[in-house]
Amino acid sequence: MQDLTWHPHYDVWALIVTLVIFFEFTTKKEHIKKPKRKTWYSGLLVLWIFTDYPIHDIGEKYLFSVHSVEHLVLALVSPPLLLMGMHRDMKELISIKPFIRLLKITSKPVVAFFMFNFVMVGMHWASVVNLMVTNTVAHFFIHSVMLLVSLNMWVPVIGFNEEIRPINSAAKIAYLFLQSLLPTIPASFLAFGTEPLYSAYVMSDNIFNISVINDQTLAGLILKLGGGVILWISILVIWMRWYQDEKTFDDVVRNSSND
Repeated sequence: MQDLTWHPHYDVWALIVTLVIFFEFTTKKEHIKKPKRKTWYSGLLVLWIFTDYPIHDIGEKYLFSVHSVEHLVLALVSPPLLLMGMHRDMKELISIKPFIRLLKITSKPVVAFFMFNFVMVGMHWASVVNLMVTNTVAHFFIHSVMLLVSLNMWVPVIGFNEEIRPINSAAKIAYLFLQSLLPTIPASFLAFGTEPLYSAYVMSDNIFNISVINDQTLAGLILKLGGGVILWISILVIWMRWYQDEKTFDDVVRNSSND
């Protein structure tokens, strides 16, 4: 019988504390704008909630569907918030030449697309999933890689600094649209599979009275529909801002011509 009683995840706590220190002590407090602070800590709070007890433990020990929710948050929710919430001094501190040279390559839309989806598909490979749920160190390492790759995936949309700027609005929409399609592959295997894919969940205690197949099907639906909803909301926001910018530009041109 596996145990779901509370216990600390020191690795997660250490990561969260490190990120708080990195945000607060790399600049003067008066230099941090309030929206930046809210965005950063929103991303940090979501990251903490979904990688700590009880969500992490349920996903690791009992339900792969909950594990899939954790993956979506690590890939599509926390990273853009953290990236948008980084203040200038944080970026300058890590903007050493080797890092910027590497980021210029990895954040190219095609490279970022394939890196992200390679990791996403790989994380649903049976041997990888079974390793993650049976080895705490491997689990933390793989999730860390996923978080870094996901941050990189959002750089073409959000940008990083004056050297690495976001792509144009039309390209952002196309990029995120393509990102919404590829998860269909692992999602289909999960949603339409008739046999359990992950032995670690077959051997776990069924304390939630959900069969392994139903849990697996739900995980596939979460991966496809949940990820699609998040990305399509992002696309809608980008389109609305693009439309507003174009409308503002047209108004300026029209007013100038009437002067």
